[in-house]
Amino acid sequence: MHLNPASSLAPLYNELREHFPHEPHWWPMHGEDRAFEVVLGMILVQQTQWGTVEAAVLRILRAGVDSFEALATTDPDHLAILCKPCAFYGHKAIALIRIAQNVCTTPGGSAALVTGERAALRQTLLALPQIGRESADTVLLYAGQHPLFIVDAYARRVLARTGVYADRVDCLRAPYDEVQRIIEADIGPMDVTTARELHAMMVEASIHHCTANNPRCTRSGAVRRFVDPRKCAQHCPPCTGCPAATLCQHHLTIG
Repeated sequence: MHLNPASSLAPLYNELREHFPHEPHWWPMHGEDRAFEVVLGMILVQQTQWGTVEAAVLRILRAGVDSFEALATTDPDHLAILCKPCAFYGHKAIALIRIAQNVCTTPGGSAALVTGERAALRQTLLALPQIGRESADTVLLYAGQHPLFIVDAYARRVLARTGVYADRVDCLRAPYDEVQRIIEADIGPMDVTTARELHAMMVEASIHHCTANNPRCTRSGAVRRFVDPRKCAQHCPPCTGCPAATLCQHHLTIG
């Protein structure tokens, strides 16, 4: 796992990697079907904390809904109960069933979602219910083998506060595709493992230190609780502050 040392993002990435141990407990966490669990998680996580989503995913799997085929024939009301209390659980249940039905009637099944040329696959994913740019790219990165940079709210916040690309783009407000294009051009070719790790580090930094309100720049990282005790097990020990603090324009300005 390494990032192009010539990239403007390399110093930040290296600081984050030194602070946070490798996080192996991403998808698939609970089942064997990576594409199914990624799609399930990506729909449920919208406007919902991951701990709530993880509990819902486990309920769904334990109810025997462990594949697109099973999901396609699940009663919407029953699925909605399993999804609760995720935000908009009723709408998400319907969206998940429609996605599953689409997958089951498409030649190649779930493999067709992630196999092929990235731009074309992205357009196919965007045509499915409840899937936006961030969700589509997450499916491509984690369910497929497409190395890319996910411009989620966590990445926007970290990049905006550190000012890594401040001379090129407003990472907080610029359109998704513009931010992604500029960052990927700077990074250059990435392997899938590095792309996944980069996304994970942005998430971990935001969860534990670079929080939306009252960021913990010089304090120990916030502790999060998850259903699976492995998640973040090594990310919550006491520390002296955010690994990006010395690079962070936000911290230097307020500090």
